[in-house]
Amino acid sequence: MDYLPYILIIIALFLVGMPLSMLLHARRQRGKPAPPYDALLNEAQRQAPVLLFYFYSQQCGPCRSLAPLVDEMAARHGNIIKVDVTEHPTVAQEFSVRATPSFVRVKNGVIDSMQLGALSPKKLEALLVP
Repeated sequence: MDYLPYILIIIALFLVGMPLSMLLHARRQRGKPAPPYDALLNEAQRQAPVLLFYFYSQQCGPCRSLAPLVDEMAARHGNIIKVDVTEHPTVAQEFSVRATPSFVRVKNGVIDSMQLGALSPKKLEALLVP
């Protein structure tokens, strides 16, 4: 029983460290050139100065709750590219996506920002503005 406090400390560090490492990784992606993504775009999206890649999974609860909002904004703006990570794992890997839902904003071929987790409609709208 002398090991119980140490085990609890290790578990607590793990629970705090994993989300923190994913957040720091997402911030390090800013300013890096975006991997090739032309195969995912239609003609109108190729002309857009700002693209928002939405990485999701069908098994992800927050992704399912975000689906109606993202679909509505994609229909309105046209520059949201939905990428199912189970169907396109190499694309997610090239963009260094480690969690779903993730939003990657690409401006002029460079990763401008990477947001992890569910976003409010206001924050999502702000990502779509050039």
